Amino acid sequence: MRFRIGDVELTASISEVGERALTIQFRAPKLELHEQLLAAAQQRAGVTSLDDDKEWRIADVSFGYVGSEPWGMHHHTWRLEQVTRVAVGPLRLGDGELQPYDYREETTPDGMLRFALRAAADDSQLRALAQLSGGIVDVQRSDDAQPRRMLLEGFVWGASTAHGQAVALVCTEQVEPRVTLAGASTPDLLGALLRKGLLGPDDVMELRRVHDVDAWEL
Repeated sequence: MRFRIGDVELTASISEVGERALTIQFRAPKLELHEQLLAAAQQRAGVTSLDDDKEWRIADVSFGYVGSEPWGMHHHTWRLEQVTRVAVGPLRLGDGELQPYDYREETTPDGMLRFALRAAADDSQLRALAQLSGGIVDVQRSDDAQPRRMLLEGFVWGASTAHGQAVALVCTEQVEPRVTLAGASTPDLLGALLRKGLLGPDDVMELRRVHDVDAWEL
C-alpha cells in the first residue's frame, strides 16, 4: 500500500488492522531516508494512504537495523490512527470569534453537546479566553440558530507548526452539577479563583501555555 509521509512517498505492508488504526511496516534502504522519516514523525507530519486518500496521524514509531553495516538497512514499524475532520465555520464564543482548523464534538449520555477545537488565536483573543476560562459563556456555531450556554472548561495555547500561535479548548453545554455511580461533576477551581480575583488573566496564560498545541489528538 502506498503512503505519503510528509514529503516522502513509500510502499508499506499492513501487518495489523484495528478500529480506525493500522500498523504498517516498511524499509528505509538509505540512512538519509531513515533520518528523514524520523524527522517527519517528530514533527507530526501528515500521513496519507494514497490508495484510498485517507488521512492518518502517527501514534507510535519503532525501528531496527537488520544486517551488517554498511549493507543492512532500517526496518520500520509504525502505528497509525485515522483522522476524521469535521468541517465547521466560524464559532462565536462570548464576544469573540474563532475559526477552527480542527474540531470534534459528541453528545453526552444526558443529551448535552460537548466539543473540542483548535484555532489560530492572536494575543487579544488569548487574553479574552483567559478571562472566560471556567465560566459560562454564550457559544454559537455557524449552523446553530441560537447561542448555547456552555461552560468553557479550559484551554491551552502555544505554537502550531502550520497555524502559528493557536489555542485548543473544550466546552460543554451547561447543566447543573450531577452525581452518578460513575462519579461527581468536577468543581471548576480555576474559574472560582478567577471570579474571586485570586488569579488574573496573566496567571492563567502562564499556567495554560504548552510547547506544541497540536501534539495530541482532540
